[in-house]
Amino acid sequence: MDASRPTMSPPSRAVRLAALGGVVGPILFASLVVIGGILYDGYSHTSQKISELGGEGAEYAVLQNLNFIMIGVLVIGFAWALARVLGPPLLGPVLIGIFGLLSSIANGLLPCDAGCKGETTVGLLHNITGVVGFIAAIVGMFVLARRWRDDPTWQPHVGFTRGAAFVAIGGLVWFIATQALDAQNLAGIAQRVFVSALLLWIAVTAARLLSEITKSDGKSPQS
Repeated sequence: MDASRPTMSPPSRAVRLAALGGVVGPILFASLVVIGGILYDGYSHTSQKISELGGEGAEYAVLQNLNFIMIGVLVIGFAWALARVLGPPLLGPVLIGIFGLLSSIANGLLPCDAGCKGETTVGLLHNITGVVGFIAAIVGMFVLARRWRDDPTWQPHVGFTRGAAFVAIGGLVWFIATQALDAQNLAGIAQRVFVSALLLWIAVTAARLLSEITKSDGKSPQS
C-alpha cells in the first residue's frame, strides 16, 4: 500500500453503482441526442445546439429535457463516488458535480427558447447555467490533474485529463465565437466538440475509478 495515501474502507455498493453511472451516463446521453435529432424534423447536428432538441418548437422536447436531468444525476453521482474514493481535498469532484447540476439538471428544468438565443428569462438562465457549469467542469479537470501528478495510482491519467480539458476549452471558445459572429452554420459542431470532450473524460475516468474500486475490493480481507 502507498503510505502517502490515506487508508480508506472498501467502497460501498452505492459508490460502485455511482461510478458505473459515470460510465453509462455519457453513452445514454449521446444516444438520446441522436434519437432526438431523428425525431426532430429537419434538425441539423451541424448548425443547431443540443438544447434545441428540448427547447421551444421541439415536438419531443420532454425527451431531451429528461436526458439532461438523467445525465446530471449520473454525473453528480460519479462526482460523489470520485470524492469518496479519493478523499479530501474535494474541490475537483465538487466542480464536476456543479457541472452536473448547472449544465445538465438546470438545463433540463430551464428549456432554451427558439434557437437558444436567450431572449426570454428562462432561455437566458438556460444559457448562463450551461456556460457556468461547463467552465466549472473544465476547472475541475485541471484541479484533479494537478492533484494526480503526485498520486502513483492516478498519475497515468493526468495527460488524458489535461488533453480533454484543453479540447473542451477550444470547443467552448469556438462555440462562443460562432455566437458572437453569428456563424450559426457551425454552432452545432463547435458545441459538440466541448460537450464530447467532457463526457468522454467522465466516461473514461469513471471506468478507471471502477477499476480502482475493483482492485480495492480484491485487496480487502474477506469478511
